[in-house]
Amino acid sequence: MKKTLDDWLLWQESLHLSEIDLGLERIGKVAKKLDLLSPSFPIITVAGTNGKGSTVAFLDSILRAEGYKTGAYTSPHLIKYNERIVLNGKQVDDESIIQAFKAIDDARCAITDDNGDTISLTYFEFSTLAAMFIYQQQNVDVAVLEVGLGGRLDAANLWNTSLAIITSIGVDHIDWLGDDRGIIAIEKSGIMRNETPAICGDNNPPKTIESEADRIGAELQQINTDFSFNPPYSSADNTSSNQWQWNSEEISLTFELPFMPGEFQLNNAATAIAGLFAIKSILPVSQDAINSGLKSAQVIGRLQVLQTKPEWLIDVAHNPHAAKQLAKYIKQNPVTGKTYALFSMLRDKDITEVINIMGNVIDEWHIVATKGSRGLTLSELEQYFDQRSEQNMKQNILTKVISYASFKDACETLKNITKGEDRVVAFGSFLVISEILDNCK
Repeated sequence: MKKTLDDWLLWQESLHLSEIDLGLERIGKVAKKLDLLSPSFPIITVAGTNGKGSTVAFLDSILRAEGYKTGAYTSPHLIKYNERIVLNGKQVDDESIIQAFKAIDDARCAITDDNGDTISLTYFEFSTLAAMFIYQQQNVDVAVLEVGLGGRLDAANLWNTSLAIITSIGVDHIDWLGDDRGIIAIEKSGIMRNETPAICGDNNPPKTIESEADRIGAELQQINTDFSFNPPYSSADNTSSNQWQWNSEEISLTFELPFMPGEFQLNNAATAIAGLFAIKSILPVSQDAINSGLKSAQVIGRLQVLQTKPEWLIDVAHNPHAAKQLAKYIKQNPVTGKTYALFSMLRDKDITEVINIMGNVIDEWHIVATKGSRGLTLSELEQYFDQRSEQNMKQNILTKVISYASFKDACETLKNITKGEDRVVAFGSFLVISEILDNCK
């Protein structure tokens, strides 16, 4: 008997044979049964390797500042499942999600496949349908959907979009998408639609983005070609400006810096702005709303400082592209003490490259295994550091690596050994950030 939200989620985890099962046929049949295939509101779909969550946050915040009633769907969650389904800036309550799950399950049970078996859905498919069910019930003005994995076959791509945004294209989810950026870009481009605006915020996009847009007939705009931004500058007296500039062929606009730090967030903000201007005939927004939205948008676990002296910095950086941005931020914002890493990763990531990138800014590594089928065991994780140690010994570089049975143990140790001038950087996975928020308070 499923009474609570936790009951439903536990049941969903065991319903389908695999955690990830790309394809739109099963979810499409259930969505049709629920009369969700033609929603009454426009949809913005956001795909990419990094920057999706932040771009969704910018879009949602700007649209709400303009007065629109919004739905924003993201994944995964860090603390509460409700983070995934946001209505007008607030997480949807348990009871609303449970009612959506009940309707989805009833629809699912009324459909059988060719073998006469009831259709099953993945955990992610349930959440995607629940979000759309709630947004339809609540009669939102617009829904912003983050694509979970890939694009073309992802559950969030079931619906036609009014605006397709691709934030960045990197090598991630190797087991599912491969390790070729050109092929990955084709998958991401699957969210594009004919005669519909498509925005790409990747600074070095594979050529397949443009060729896929041409094939589909999408109205593609790319950063540094159709729009760009100028970051704030430092004046002669070493004071930094708190303004940045967004540019297109027609106009240049000046905005205050977003609340979320890092130059890569300006890239995400510029991409979101380009997207909103591309659909201004459907959802017009003012410059004031953009400025207000940029300043209020925030996402848990993106260059977030939990405390100072010593500093605890958390970031979900879980692939080489994100690791480069994190390393850049650490270099540009140094501490006088030591920098400790609290780290773990999933097995379908490019772990070696991430360790190599971050190795230049980390003084000491503290590692823990992550849970679940995609998580590395502690011994597997240690092997990656053994390989790096062999390379470092040849260069007379010594880096300390300490293993722990749990995040709680790692947190307690780091709290005891760090001094006021030190920094702890927790990164490598959404699961790492979730554990830190649970165990390192």
